Amino acid sequence: MQHIIEGFLSFQKEIFPQRKELFRSLASSQNPKALFISCSDSRLVPELVTQQEPGQLFVIRNAGNIVPSFGPEPGGCRRPSNTRLWR
Repeated sequence: MQHIIEGFLSFQKEIFPQRKELFRSLASSQNPKALFISCSDSRLVPELVTQQEPGQLFVIRNAGNIVPSFGPEPGGCRRPSNTRLWR
């Protein structure tokens, strides 16, 4: 746990000041370029493997990176979402 706390403090002291304007702009809005559905596995970091900056991906993580199929069957939805995944 101490390692996590030290990492956070290091971020506040070293990284945040260097990227202050980026984080300031992200505080008021976000404009992700893609939806990335991934497993909850801690070994995978979507932003790292895709080389994306904060705010460029909308990430959904769940056990088994499951995306239910469309339809009335259990696990499906009754109507599709009206979202655009890629811009």
